[in-house]
Amino acid sequence: MSIAFKVYVRCLNCQKDYGTTLCPPEADDAPGDIDELLESNFLSSQRFKCSDCESSIATVTGVKDLCNGALIRTQELCS
Repeated sequence: MSIAFKVYVRCLNCQKDYGTTLCPPEADDAPGDIDELLESNFLSSQRFKCSDCESSIATVTGVKDLCNGALIRTQELCS
């Protein structure tokens, strides 16, 4: 079963909002839904880089499950 997420991010430097698609690897401990993604090491190991100012510090503002359309807004800090 393949799953993909759209992660919405806000750059803390220039305040630009952008989104990126994440596809977790097929593994037994891979996140299967948004809650599992938000708690996973997979998400915490991701690095988001702003295409405008190249800052790598961002806030995750939302996550969408591209397989079933579920959307969750959050304010979790990523770096």
